[in-house]
Amino acid sequence: MPLAPWFIHGHETLWVDIDSTPEALKTFRERLRPMAHGIRPGSEGHGHLVVVSGLSGTGKSSLLHRCVHELVQLLDAAAGGKQDDDGPDGERRPLWSRRTPARSTYIVGLDGSGNDGHGIGSPPGRTPLVPQFDMVIDRVLRVVAAELGKDPDFVSTLADPFLTWRALTDILEALDRRLVVIVPHIPWNDADLSRRFLRFCHDRSSRGVVFFVETTHTGVEGDLAFFTERERKSITHIQTRQLRADDWAKYLELWMALPDVPDPTIAIDEDVLEYRPDDWALASISTLQDCLRRLVEEALRHNAGHLRRHHVATWFEANRPTPDHYMRNPGAPRRGPTR
Repeated sequence: MPLAPWFIHGHETLWVDIDSTPEALKTFRERLRPMAHGIRPGSEGHGHLVVVSGLSGTGKSSLLHRCVHELVQLLDAAAGGKQDDDGPDGERRPLWSRRTPARSTYIVGLDGSGNDGHGIGSPPGRTPLVPQFDMVIDRVLRVVAAELGKDPDFVSTLADPFLTWRALTDILEALDRRLVVIVPHIPWNDADLSRRFLRFCHDRSSRGVVFFVETTHTGVEGDLAFFTERERKSITHIQTRQLRADDWAKYLELWMALPDVPDPTIAIDEDVLEYRPDDWALASISTLQDCLRRLVEEALRHNAGHLRRHHVATWFEANRPTPDHYMRNPGAPRRGPTR
């Protein structure tokens, strides 16, 4: 599960600056901070499209949600308020509780879309009644409409998606609210569909609307080349890359040092921090997390007081993927370009 500090109070404290994420965050902040005051509802308001790309398991989702959190704080400040972390009685909300919704911005996430091998497919158990690309657009409209309190018939009453979207942004203007739309990775099976969807998101990123689009496609810059120079001013592209060997130590040190996270109950020897996993283990941060979690669970079962280097090395060797693993799991993280 990715860290989502805009939703869960305390998730921002679990952030680890691994590999490319400090550079990506710097790019995001430099681009969006000067624009925050202009992102507002109404015909004079601007919007933005943020594309977060990188291979599976490299921290894209957590980076995206961190950016959403920072943007919402900027938008709240621009609107004359701030996100409130206090409870109803003025007490500080406990860690890991749901954060108070932003005062200036609705945040909606798109889910339930998958690839059926011919492009974008239907949510499980649903039969598409419209072409597959149009089905995704329809879902975006319905998710936003539901967030604004409209029933499902609201979208179908306006046959033209442009008119539907205009009606939705008119509602945002009346409410004086911004809108952030989060789109997790959609495995488009066609380059043209991928570009068309980015075009759709960009063209709706105005009047106080910001789209965040996550993708494992490593050729995003080529897709964005189809936009004009003027259009690129309202697009920010940030990337994650494969983890480095020292990211293992960074993750462990954070896990052990945070004062508000329960102690791991066992000690981690210094030589564990010095361990350098092989490249296959660095393809996904979830592999490092899984290793640590399972080794700690095993140590607790055996009343072991320390986690040592040979425990880690043995686990990685036992879980090293074979060529058959990649044949059975074609989506498993590995190096190389993807869409």
